Amino acid sequence: MSNRMRAVMVEEPGDVTALRMENVPEPEPAPDEVLIDVHYAACNWMDIEKRRGVYPDPSITYPTCLGNEVSGRIEAIGSEVGDLAVGQRVAAIVRGGGYAERCVASARLVIPLPDEISDELGAAFPVVSLTAYHLLHTAHRLTANESILVHAIGGGVGLMLTQIARLIGATVFGTVGHAGKGDRAIGFGAKRVVDRSEEDFVEIVLAETNGRGVDLVIDSLGGETGYRSFDALRLYGRLINIGEAEDWPKENLRDKLYERSTSFAGYETIHALQIPGAWQESVAYLVDAFAAGALQLPVARTYDFEQSQQMHSDLESRLVSGKLLLWMKSGASGAG
Repeated sequence: MSNRMRAVMVEEPGDVTALRMENVPEPEPAPDEVLIDVHYAACNWMDIEKRRGVYPDPSITYPTCLGNEVSGRIEAIGSEVGDLAVGQRVAAIVRGGGYAERCVASARLVIPLPDEISDELGAAFPVVSLTAYHLLHTAHRLTANESILVHAIGGGVGLMLTQIARLIGATVFGTVGHAGKGDRAIGFGAKRVVDRSEEDFVEIVLAETNGRGVDLVIDSLGGETGYRSFDALRLYGRLINIGEAEDWPKENLRDKLYERSTSFAGYETIHALQIPGAWQESVAYLVDAFAAGALQLPVARTYDFEQSQQMHSDLESRLVSGKLLLWMKSGASGAG
């Protein structure tokens, strides 16, 4: 009889009430996987979209367990895993299943944690930091004389983009949907953060760049905001889309591209695995930077395992700045 564990499941897509605590069978690692005793799981916007049933991945089926980044200790290893050990502290990117007491992870997506990186930070940094790193080093090779505009700059990805861009030497502008959400980005070196509810970000960015526009826009919003962002680009500038929190960009996007000879790109972090050495280089860079304190990632709030609905509600409110974590050890039960 297999061991059982607690997990937050989504039986069918819906609002936050679709998140239900259930008792489910413990997963078993495949030969190239490890089993992780989860300490913390992070909440990302992709979890919101998967819960709602709108995440653009046809392979997702329901019922499902959310959660794509975790920290904890390795509890078991597959027969083909040779460079990791039982009991080792790790972070990991997982293909769902993180909102559970235990989950499996591909060994190549497991990140050993040094003593300088806490379990909380370990769960918080992988997805947003690797996303930011590869946006600025792989999808686009940002240079010190360039400028970027980051929408939702107060979120986890936005804060990491700000810091990594500033380490490169680039100029950073950003937008937020509510007053005060850009304070941390300013503290991390952003030159100007625009409250979209009060100001026109296109006008301000053009004024700040003497009418030239920025070299790169990182857009997680889509909709009207994403569409108007092309007007804030320089000639031959580039917009990279990483989400559609507002909506998919307008249908006449092609006409907009030709107005200033700008370009539009999609983005998926995991594709960096297909570039020899790129993934290992990014992991080493980030682990060293966080361990040395050169990069920071604020954790806005930690929730008990039973508070997943509240965690999702808070992220959907867009009023938080920083990462939200689910602590798996509250009310912990033994395997049975």
